[in-house]
Amino acid sequence: MNTYQRGLFRFLFSPFLWAVMGGVFVLLALTFGRQWYDSVLHQLDFDKKVHPDQSNITSNIHSQVNGDITLISQNKDGKIVKIIANTEDFSEFVKRHAENLERSRQNVTEQTDQQLAREISLIFNNLHERIPRYADWYFAYTTTYKILWEATTSASRHVVSSGPMPLNDAVAYDVEKYLQQHYETIVLRPEITDVQLKQLYENILYNAHQGYISVLSVMQADFQVLVKKYTTHLDAPENAQLVLDWKSQFNKISMADYEKGVTGAAVSGGLAVGGAMAGKAVGGIVGKGMSAKVVASSATKGLFTKLGAPFVTKAVAVGAGGAAGALGGPVGVAIGAGVGLGIDYLISEGVELVQREKFLGDVKEALDTTQQAWQRDIQKSFHQAIDIWFEDSIQLLAKYEEK
Repeated sequence: MNTYQRGLFRFLFSPFLWAVMGGVFVLLALTFGRQWYDSVLHQLDFDKKVHPDQSNITSNIHSQVNGDITLISQNKDGKIVKIIANTEDFSEFVKRHAENLERSRQNVTEQTDQQLAREISLIFNNLHERIPRYADWYFAYTTTYKILWEATTSASRHVVSSGPMPLNDAVAYDVEKYLQQHYETIVLRPEITDVQLKQLYENILYNAHQGYISVLSVMQADFQVLVKKYTTHLDAPENAQLVLDWKSQFNKISMADYEKGVTGAAVSGGLAVGGAMAGKAVGGIVGKGMSAKVVASSATKGLFTKLGAPFVTKAVAVGAGGAAGALGGPVGVAIGAGVGLGIDYLISEGVELVQREKFLGDVKEALDTTQQAWQRDIQKSFHQAIDIWFEDSIQLLAKYEEK
């Protein structure tokens, strides 16, 4: 073995070279592994028919008294009231004050419900007023180019990436996120609305607690001392949490019978550029029914999927064709533009163009659903806190009588 061969042998088996190769391998494994992992998560999210709201709303009020009084719920004049089941075990004093506390609980609960309905409506009215702005953005002429650009760049990116998610699903997912991002920015505006809802929750919880304190203030002073001894209910509520799941609200927009088609200007511009990338391969993909597949799959999805379907169809065709390596140069431009016109024809024939009023109605329905769901969850949290305050106080009546 000569000197050159020995040097080459040492280099090939040197620790430095193996360290570099190991680093490159780890980097590639992490990169493609992360792409695969993200693709799996995106596919699972894309395939979900229902996206549960994961909002966490709690007053952090807990029961602190284990008493002897058994309370049961009973429907009285259309309202649920709680009465003492084991009445024979207690005096008229306990029963009378228990009934007074129960009536007060109902009054505080009703006042809290009314305030919540009134104030949450004021917040969501502002969101409803922004819906036409979202419609203006979507129907704007330039938005067609922007959505098509998002779809095309997504197709070009995903066609060379690893992951189990089919190309058309991956592009559709990205386009949906683009549409959702603008819905969030224009209509929901979480940075502002979240703060307003948290302030609403804290203010109403404070008012409910003040209602409870007001009820106790007219009772005997030594009973108030007993409440203070056994509970912290006289203290202002602390550590209340209202964590709202904004992401799940994107999926509350109901099924729509429309979607936005691509106008002639976008075809001649965006699709002609795509033709330079894809060339003749575009025609082959379209011939296999890619347009029909994407449009048909959107029929079982929500509004954002349908709004993006025409752009996904074009982008998948262009992106996949480009990856196949069939670059057609000037001829590809002409063929791509012609195929783009053909795709537009298929879409315009198979899909109804969106109507503004229907669009506004769908978004309004989504916001109404969000408001109702969050109002119900917040209301439930208030009811739990109020019930605990008053029921613990009722339980303390027995201890008070024993004194």
